[in-house]
Parts: sequence; C-alpha cells; structure tokens
Amino acid sequence: MVKAPPQSVVEELVAVLLAGSSTEMFLAEAAAAAARRLGLPPPDGCSIAVSRRRRPVLAVCTSGLEGLHAGGEYGPGSPGGVVLGGGPDVVVADLAASHRWTALSGAADHGIRAFAAVALPLEGDRGVLSCYAGSAYAFGPAEMAAVHAVAAETAKALRLALLLDAQTNRAANLQSALESRTVVDLAAGIIMGQNGCSQQAAIDILRSVSNSRNIKIRNVAAGVVAAVSDRVSTHFDE
Repeated sequence: MVKAPPQSVVEELVAVLLAGSSTEMFLAEAAAAAARRLGLPPPDGCSIAVSRRRRPVLAVCTSGLEGLHAGGEYGPGSPGGVVLGGGPDVVVADLAASHRWTALSGAADHGIRAFAAVALPLEGDRGVLSCYAGSAYAFGPAEMAAVHAVAAETAKALRLALLLDAQTNRAANLQSALESRTVVDLAAGIIMGQNGCSQQAAIDILRSVSNSRNIKIRNVAAGVVAAVSDRVSTHFDE
C-alpha cells in the first residue's frame, strides 16, 4: 500500500481551522505542530503569541512550558516582547551563561538552556514563535533556518485564523452594539412616557445619569427598563 505523504504545516493547521477551533485552540495546535517539526518534545517546546489591534496579546505554549509562559515572556522588555514589538530575532545560546534577559531567568531554573524567538510574517497583526531547548547551543544556523521555515508556514495558516477571529470579533461587537441601542431606546421611550419629553431629552437624561454615576449608559437604561418590567430580552436573528 502506498503511504500518503505527510501533511505540511499549512495543511495540518487548516484542518484545525475547519474543525471550528477557537483562536486560542488554533494557536495551541500551531505551537504543538511547530515543536514537532523542530524536534522539541517536552520538556522542550514552543510558544506562540499574537498582538491584535485594540485587543490583548494572546499567547499559548506547549505542554510543560506553562510555568514559563506565566512569567511574562511577552511582557515589555522580554525577548518575546521585543520581537512582538517589531524588533529583530532573539537567540540565546546558553541561558546559564547569559543574564541579559531577566524574563528568561525562570526558564533556566526549569532546565531550559537555549532560546530563540522569531517573528511570524503576518499582515497587519504581529506574531512571534518562541522555541525552548534543554541543550545549550541548540539553535545554530541550520536550526534557525528550520525555525524560520516553520514560522513562515505557520504564518500562512495563522493569517487566515486571525482574519476569521477579527470577523467574529466584529460580529460580536455589532451584536452588542445593537442590543445596547435597543435597551437605550426602550429606556428613552419609558422616560418620554413618564415625563412627556422628546426622545433627545430622554437620551440626555440617561447620559446625565451615566456621567454622574460613572456607569455605562446601557446599564443605566437597563435599570430604567427593569424598574417597569421584570425581564427584558433582546434578540436578533442571524
């Protein structure tokens, strides 16, 4: 029997997308796929982070690296953060002999000796692939060429994942805005009926209460509606 050729990184990750995985789950699979391709089984491994417009950085890692991930690997001044911010690749040949990156101090305590972080070539968003190895000098020229190749392949599928993620986020924001507008309109109608005022005057009343109490106008409106109805439900068919 003729064996099917192994899947490429792109094919493997597109299959994950077609399965309907969340963006976080996709990144987890992408990090795991990168670790397999680069020969970095636990306790070695990879992590991936993406910086999306007006949204928090999303970062995931392979099994066994959770403690390092929680240490702020992608924070300001960290090697991953530098690359994520548009800086050059970061390669640390031997963590035991290098003290430049304090964010990686915990990695050495966990038996990690070498580290590499490279940018994921995305469009609009920014991403970084970080690799960890238990052997010093694990990321020489040949290994870094492989890291860049995997990063390029990963980015192809990641661009699609982030496009879908952005569309989903926009749809959720629109849904929230529509529901918020409905509640505000209902509350304005109630105030108009109670006070015999115009719609604009009713909106101004809601806005004044919102500002004076430092509460979102939607929450103020919901309180007005709740005062005259036990339950208000807003629903929009997709």
